[in-house]
Amino acid sequence: MSSRSRQDARLAGRLYVVYVVIAVAGAALKSVELSVVGTAAYFVLAVQLYRLVAPLDRRVAFVLLPLAALGCVIQGAGMMAADRDLQRLALAFFALFLVALGYLVARSGFLPRAIGAYLSVAGIAWCVALIPSLPSPIAVALMAVGGFAELVFALWLLFGRIGPQG
Repeated sequence: MSSRSRQDARLAGRLYVVYVVIAVAGAALKSVELSVVGTAAYFVLAVQLYRLVAPLDRRVAFVLLPLAALGCVIQGAGMMAADRDLQRLALAFFALFLVALGYLVARSGFLPRAIGAYLSVAGIAWCVALIPSLPSPIAVALMAVGGFAELVFALWLLFGRIGPQG
């Protein structure tokens, strides 16, 4: 793995931290403005993740950017309008983002294949969680899988051994 890839991975890990801090602060303070800034921070993170995985398969990696952009724009609009349905719609784009990201991480050879598989499964779980008739406790549990998968990935980017995986 090149020095640049290691730097890209560490920067992505730091951007995850920035995103989480802003998102949690926005939710805790009930600040729509701060929550929207958190959503924008997630898009910056998505661009950095694209930089990290694009060399693996540019066509697949390219879908990360429009999925993240659509998810962020729809989520931001939903937050500003206090429209829960728009915010749920945004989750569909984020779910598909996780599936594609997981596929690329699993193929990377320099990040753990298991984390890639977990990210993809988490994205699928989010898609299932969006089924309207699904009981809320099940939907919340499925979405927690996605949050946990991204947490594991962020921690790996920050602290894991980034290099050939065997």
